[in-house]
Amino acid sequence: MEPGEIAVAMGVELVGRLPHGEGTGAYEVRRADGTSAVLKLFTGDVFDLGASTVLTDALRERGYPVPAIDAAGVLDGVRYEIQERMPGTPLEQATSERVGPLRELINLQRDVGLPGRGPWVDEMIASVINGCTGYCEHAAMIDHSDETRAMLERLRRIAGAARGVAVSEADVVHYDFSPYNVLVAGDRITGVVDWDGATSGDAAFDLVTLAAFTYDDAVRDELLAVAATLTDPRALALYAAHMVLRLVDWSLRNHGDAEVAWFMGIGTDLLAAVGAG
Repeated sequence: MEPGEIAVAMGVELVGRLPHGEGTGAYEVRRADGTSAVLKLFTGDVFDLGASTVLTDALRERGYPVPAIDAAGVLDGVRYEIQERMPGTPLEQATSERVGPLRELINLQRDVGLPGRGPWVDEMIASVINGCTGYCEHAAMIDHSDETRAMLERLRRIAGAARGVAVSEADVVHYDFSPYNVLVAGDRITGVVDWDGATSGDAAFDLVTLAAFTYDDAVRDELLAVAATLTDPRALALYAAHMVLRLVDWSLRNHGDAEVAWFMGIGTDLLAAVGAG
């Protein structure tokens, strides 16, 4: 079914697609009372990992700005959610002024103590060494060039060195904490959206994710310095390896050579910033 058909079936009016969605997408819809909401569709969305709303409900109870789910179900084989429309616009790029509020946000994710998908560190190591389905894949990096093959082998070595690292398993991890999923209005963080991949583990991973999308080196290093106060240095290297694999693989399969070169450079710099081998 098309998004407009699903919207009609749900009794809402489709307004338009929201920016930055990589999967089937998120759409602004208008309810019968005229208020805005978000229609999320999950066909082909690689980060639809079946995250439990128990995690986001726990964060909301702590005052975390996470959208409420108004309705959810499956229509003609397409899973959907209608979510609260959070105020604000995507952060786009972190700045030094945002680092303090971002740290406060991550602190709200810590020590929630709910079960996740599985042993966190084991999942992270496997995502790099073995790859995943739809993201962190190996084939494109193996096929593309000597440079990408060498990068993949480097990332796998970094991940292997993280075996035995002990970190928190009790934090809520967003798992896709990019600046496009952090909403701001003025100097306030007004929402964090797209929790479909959320699990329990080490929330420092979310800061490394944001650092991977931060192209001001000084701000990136501020974010990594905060992450370093929360976790083991070897875990930072593991998380950086995961993000480099995720970004380069995605670019290889969806973008051109210029973008691939950009992310290879960003990835090399990120690994250096965390002291990864």
